[in-house]
Amino acid sequence: MTCTHAALKRKELVDMGFKYDNILMEEAAQILEIETFIPLLLQNPQDGYNRLKRWIMIGDHHQLPPVIKNMAFQKYSNMEQSLFTRLVRLGVPTVDLDGQGRSRPSICNLYRWRYKELGNLTHVLNWSEYQLASAGFAYDFQLVDVQDFNSVGESEPSPYFYQNLAEAEYCVAVFMFMRLIGYPANKISILTTYNGQKHLIRDVVNTRCADNPLIGRPHKVTTVDKYQGQQNDYILLSLVRTKAVGHLRDVRRLVVAMSRARLGLYVFARVSLFQNCFELTPTFQQLMSRPTKLTLVLNEAYPTKRQHSMVPNMNVMEVQDMTQMANFVYSYYMEKVKVMKDYYQAQRKWEKPGGCQIKKHEGIISSHPGEDRDTDSEDEESGKQLPVPIQDEPLEGAANSEADDTVDGTKESPKIEELKIEETNPTDSKVEDITENS
Repeated sequence: MTCTHAALKRKELVDMGFKYDNILMEEAAQILEIETFIPLLLQNPQDGYNRLKRWIMIGDHHQLPPVIKNMAFQKYSNMEQSLFTRLVRLGVPTVDLDGQGRSRPSICNLYRWRYKELGNLTHVLNWSEYQLASAGFAYDFQLVDVQDFNSVGESEPSPYFYQNLAEAEYCVAVFMFMRLIGYPANKISILTTYNGQKHLIRDVVNTRCADNPLIGRPHKVTTVDKYQGQQNDYILLSLVRTKAVGHLRDVRRLVVAMSRARLGLYVFARVSLFQNCFELTPTFQQLMSRPTKLTLVLNEAYPTKRQHSMVPNMNVMEVQDMTQMANFVYSYYMEKVKVMKDYYQAQRKWEKPGGCQIKKHEGIISSHPGEDRDTDSEDEESGKQLPVPIQDEPLEGAANSEADDTVDGTKESPKIEELKIEETNPTDSKVEDITENS
């Protein structure tokens, strides 16, 4: 259970006689001090003593602390400091986990400097998915320089509600490109450092590709702070700001942003601003070691067999700006649609005009991957087909049933073949009489 749930249900748990000897707290560095103590007191004492024997806290004080919305408590009473961080600062002995099993070693280098002797687990070095390159991209991580669009960089429609249209369009264009070359939508997440940019990116996704069955939506569009503790194979990160670095100057937020990706990380930012920030220097020096123009590998589909250490020299395109990327994705999409249309028409058999029948679907039709469905039904949300009601067949011999009615309400004439024979027989007899008389 969560610490908040333990606080709300404490009286019920104590009345139930709930007993425990050990407590394991995960993400302890994101829990308020007061919330940390509540789970320790969910049982009545035994012989005047607490039954608790062991308390294990697992967390990372190099990442973001608890969120305190009240600025007075946050700034002047240090309420955002967790008990986990306090104990580390006081020198309480700790057990340091010195191996990571999430990211490629090259991506891990972006935040490895923040930890003491951080190594890689064996599967990160040996598994094939870590050995192969990111299809369609020359590099597994890259910093992409985004300039003003129509002479506008960051905007602020309301106080502290920062947005950047150029970065939002760029991120969505790259997402569409990844989907067109075969990337699954659930393996791509778009992150940003500001809530205003999150809403802008969602609006762009809804406008450009949400209802397109070939593209759909990414797995998540959210902020870095909300995404702490989660991961995905490919992360598109928008840093938004063009006038001041903002709260990304907090190194803990930078560590969270850089450590969410497993296989591919692509950062969209104003390079001239962030490269001069002293706190971010260890990370941005590595990002700046590669070209700041997005480098694509053409005619490569997901998954690829190219090794991630190999940078191809052929079929490589360097994208100059967001406008070029948007135009390229549009042309690529139209070409792909044309190929699919030609293939479908070549495979389809000829049918006479009006011969095809339109079937009425009942239930839920499975939708494109990544679509968000606003529904309370578990079957609809999971994309399952609902059972189609089966109509009872009419019983044999039911002559007066409604199934025998025609469209205009009249009864069908039984034994049509016999009626035809009765009409032809008199004609044949007349022909015989004429021949005999002649």
